[in-house]
Amino acid sequence: MNPFQENETFRMETFSDGVFAIDITLLTFQLKAPEHPDGEYSSLLLLHALAEQWPAYIAFLLSFATIFIIWVNHHRMYNVIHRSDSRFMFYNGAHLLLVSSIPFTTSLMANYINTEAMAVASFFYMMLFAGICGTLLLMWRHATKDYLLLKRPAADVRVILVRTGLLISISAYTIAALISFLVPYVSLVIGLALVIYLSRLKYHRERVV
Repeated sequence: MNPFQENETFRMETFSDGVFAIDITLLTFQLKAPEHPDGEYSSLLLLHALAEQWPAYIAFLLSFATIFIIWVNHHRMYNVIHRSDSRFMFYNGAHLLLVSSIPFTTSLMANYINTEAMAVASFFYMMLFAGICGTLLLMWRHATKDYLLLKRPAADVRVILVRTGLLISISAYTIAALISFLVPYVSLVIGLALVIYLSRLKYHRERVV
Protein backbone atom coordinates (compact mmCIF):
# COMPACT_ATOMS: atom_id res chain seq x y z
CA MET A 1 0.00 0.00 0.00
CA ASN A 2 1.38 3.41 -0.95
CA PRO A 3 2.04 5.43 2.24
CA PHE A 4 2.04 8.70 0.31
CA GLN A 5 -1.16 10.63 -0.20
CA GLU A 6 -0.55 12.41 -3.50
CA ASN A 7 -4.09 13.81 -3.57
CA GLU A 8 -3.90 15.18 -0.02
CA THR A 9 -1.57 18.14 -0.49
CA PHE A 10 -4.25 20.27 -2.15
CA ARG A 11 -6.76 19.50 0.59
CA MET A 12 -4.18 20.17 3.30
CA GLU A 13 -3.20 23.52 1.82
CA THR A 14 -6.83 24.52 1.33
CA PHE A 15 -7.67 23.61 4.92
CA SER A 16 -4.58 25.47 6.15
CA ASP A 17 -5.51 28.55 4.12
CA GLY A 18 -8.90 28.53 5.83
CA VAL A 19 -7.26 28.52 9.27
CA PHE A 20 -5.02 31.43 8.30
CA ALA A 21 -8.01 33.37 6.95
CA ILE A 22 -10.01 32.81 10.15
CA ASP A 23 -7.04 33.91 12.25
CA ILE A 24 -6.70 37.17 10.35
CA THR A 25 -10.44 37.75 10.72
CA LEU A 26 -10.22 37.17 14.47
CA LEU A 27 -7.41 39.71 14.67
CA THR A 28 -9.75 42.42 13.46
CA PHE A 29 -11.96 41.80 16.49
CA GLN A 30 -9.15 43.28 18.60
CA LEU A 31 -9.88 46.64 16.98
CA LYS A 32 -12.94 48.16 18.63
CA ALA A 33 -14.51 51.57 18.36
CA PRO A 34 -13.73 53.60 21.50
CA GLU A 35 -16.52 54.22 23.96
CA HIS A 36 -17.57 57.77 24.69
CA PRO A 37 -18.80 59.42 27.89
CA ASP A 38 -22.57 59.82 28.00
CA GLY A 39 -23.70 62.93 26.21
CA GLU A 40 -20.23 63.92 24.98
CA TYR A 41 -19.73 63.86 21.23
CA SER A 42 -16.95 65.75 19.51
CA SER A 43 -14.30 65.12 16.90
CA LEU A 44 -11.58 66.09 19.36
CA LEU A 45 -12.73 63.58 21.96
CA LEU A 46 -12.98 60.86 19.30
CA LEU A 47 -9.48 61.55 18.02
CA HIS A 48 -8.14 61.46 21.58
CA ALA A 49 -9.91 58.15 22.28
CA LEU A 50 -8.58 56.64 19.04
CA ALA A 51 -5.05 57.75 19.89
CA GLU A 52 -5.29 56.10 23.30
CA GLN A 53 -5.86 52.75 21.60
CA TRP A 54 -2.37 52.73 20.03
CA PRO A 55 -1.35 49.46 21.76
CA ALA A 56 -4.11 47.63 19.90
CA TYR A 57 -2.91 49.05 16.59
CA ILE A 58 0.69 47.96 17.17
CA ALA A 59 -0.33 44.45 18.22
CA PHE A 60 -2.71 44.14 15.26
CA LEU A 61 -0.25 45.35 12.63
CA LEU A 62 2.64 43.18 13.86
CA SER A 63 0.43 40.10 14.17
CA PHE A 64 -1.17 40.65 10.78
CA ALA A 65 2.22 41.07 9.11
CA THR A 66 3.60 37.97 10.85
CA ILE A 67 0.59 35.78 10.03
CA PHE A 68 0.79 36.90 6.42
CA ILE A 69 4.51 36.09 6.13
CA ILE A 70 4.04 32.73 7.84
CA TRP A 71 1.27 31.96 5.34
CA VAL A 72 3.59 33.02 2.48
CA ASN A 73 6.26 30.59 3.73
CA HIS A 74 3.67 27.85 4.16
CA HIS A 75 2.52 28.46 0.58
CA ARG A 76 6.07 28.48 -0.80
CA MET A 77 6.77 25.22 0.98
CA TYR A 78 3.76 23.55 -0.61
CA ASN A 79 4.91 24.81 -4.02
CA VAL A 80 7.81 22.35 -3.89
CA ILE A 81 6.00 19.53 -2.06
CA HIS A 82 4.14 16.98 -4.16
CA ARG A 83 2.76 14.50 -1.66
CA SER A 84 2.27 13.93 2.05
CA ASP A 85 2.34 11.16 4.63
CA SER A 86 0.89 10.79 8.11
CA ARG A 87 3.81 12.42 9.93
CA PHE A 88 3.77 15.44 7.64
CA MET A 89 0.03 15.85 8.20
CA PHE A 90 0.47 15.81 11.97
CA TYR A 91 3.32 18.33 11.74
CA ASN A 92 1.02 20.53 9.67
CA GLY A 93 -1.68 20.11 12.31
CA ALA A 94 0.71 21.19 15.06
CA HIS A 95 1.64 24.20 12.94
CA LEU A 96 -2.02 25.21 12.60
CA LEU A 97 -2.61 24.68 16.32
CA LEU A 98 0.03 27.29 17.12
CA VAL A 99 -1.11 29.63 14.35
CA SER A 100 -4.61 29.49 15.82
CA SER A 101 -3.22 30.85 19.10
CA ILE A 102 -1.97 34.11 17.55
CA PRO A 103 -5.20 36.07 18.23
CA PHE A 104 -4.91 35.18 21.93
CA THR A 105 -1.31 36.37 22.29
CA THR A 106 -2.18 39.44 20.21
CA SER A 107 -4.91 40.24 22.73
CA LEU A 108 -2.34 39.90 25.53
CA MET A 109 -0.01 42.34 23.78
CA ALA A 110 -2.79 44.83 23.07
CA ASN A 111 -3.95 44.80 26.70
CA TYR A 112 -0.55 44.93 28.39
CA ILE A 113 1.71 47.04 26.17
CA ASN A 114 3.11 49.95 28.17
CA THR A 115 2.34 48.27 31.51
CA GLU A 116 4.50 46.39 33.99
CA ALA A 117 3.11 43.13 32.59
CA MET A 118 4.34 43.84 29.06
CA ALA A 119 7.45 41.69 29.58
CA VAL A 120 5.39 38.55 30.21
CA ALA A 121 2.96 39.32 27.37
CA SER A 122 5.84 39.91 24.96
CA PHE A 123 7.60 36.73 26.10
CA PHE A 124 4.61 34.52 25.27
CA TYR A 125 4.02 36.45 22.05
CA MET A 126 7.55 35.86 20.75
CA MET A 127 7.78 32.28 21.99
CA LEU A 128 4.62 31.46 20.07
CA PHE A 129 6.22 32.67 16.85
CA ALA A 130 9.35 30.68 17.68
CA GLY A 131 7.17 27.60 18.02
CA ILE A 132 5.41 28.32 14.73
CA CYS A 133 8.75 28.55 12.93
CA GLY A 134 9.73 25.35 14.72
CA THR A 135 6.76 23.47 13.25
CA LEU A 136 7.63 24.83 9.80
CA LEU A 137 11.12 23.45 10.31
CA LEU A 138 9.74 20.04 11.32
CA MET A 139 7.60 19.98 8.18
CA TRP A 140 10.53 21.02 5.99
CA ARG A 141 13.03 18.57 7.45
CA HIS A 142 10.61 15.69 7.06
CA ALA A 143 9.61 16.64 3.52
CA THR A 144 13.19 17.07 2.35
CA LYS A 145 14.75 14.03 4.03
CA ASP A 146 16.00 11.97 1.08
CA TYR A 147 13.75 14.28 -1.00
CA LEU A 148 10.90 12.22 0.43
CA LEU A 149 7.93 14.45 -0.39
CA LEU A 150 9.39 16.88 -2.92
CA LYS A 151 8.43 17.33 -6.53
CA ARG A 152 10.87 16.06 -9.12
CA PRO A 153 13.40 17.26 -10.04
CA ALA A 154 14.25 18.37 -6.53
CA ALA A 155 17.76 19.65 -7.25
CA ASP A 156 16.54 23.25 -7.53
CA VAL A 157 14.93 23.22 -4.08
CA ARG A 158 16.96 25.21 -1.56
CA VAL A 159 16.87 22.61 1.20
CA ILE A 160 19.79 23.82 3.32
CA LEU A 161 19.06 27.54 2.83
CA VAL A 162 15.48 27.21 4.04
CA ARG A 163 16.49 24.98 6.95
CA THR A 164 19.11 27.50 8.04
CA GLY A 165 16.67 30.39 7.62
CA LEU A 166 14.06 28.74 9.83
CA LEU A 167 16.70 27.89 12.47
CA ILE A 168 17.79 31.55 12.48
CA SER A 169 14.17 32.65 12.86
CA ILE A 170 13.55 30.28 15.77
CA SER A 171 16.71 31.50 17.51
CA ALA A 172 15.89 35.16 16.88
CA TYR A 173 12.33 34.83 18.20
CA THR A 174 13.65 33.03 21.29
CA ILE A 175 16.19 35.80 21.87
CA ALA A 176 13.43 38.38 21.42
CA ALA A 177 11.35 36.53 24.03
CA LEU A 178 14.22 36.62 26.55
CA ILE A 179 14.97 40.28 25.78
CA SER A 180 11.35 41.03 26.68
CA PHE A 181 12.27 40.91 30.37
CA LEU A 182 14.90 43.62 29.86
CA VAL A 183 13.62 45.91 27.08
CA PRO A 184 10.20 44.72 25.85
CA TYR A 185 9.98 47.21 22.99
CA VAL A 186 13.21 45.89 21.47
CA SER A 187 11.60 42.45 21.22
CA LEU A 188 8.85 43.99 19.07
CA VAL A 189 11.45 45.56 16.79
CA ILE A 190 13.11 42.14 16.42
CA GLY A 191 9.71 40.67 15.57
CA LEU A 192 9.24 43.27 12.84
CA ALA A 193 12.74 42.59 11.47
CA LEU A 194 11.92 38.87 11.29
CA VAL A 195 8.85 39.61 9.19
CA ILE A 196 11.17 41.19 6.62
CA TYR A 197 13.69 38.35 6.93
CA LEU A 198 11.10 35.60 6.43
CA SER A 199 9.60 37.43 3.46
CA ARG A 200 12.90 36.99 1.62
CA LEU A 201 13.29 33.27 2.31
CA LYS A 202 13.26 31.40 -1.02
CA TYR A 203 12.36 27.73 -1.30
CA HIS A 204 13.27 27.29 -4.97
CA ARG A 205 16.11 28.60 -7.10
CA GLU A 206 13.82 29.94 -9.82
CA ARG A 207 10.36 30.45 -8.32
CA VAL A 208 9.80 32.94 -5.51
CA VAL A 209 6.14 32.10 -4.98
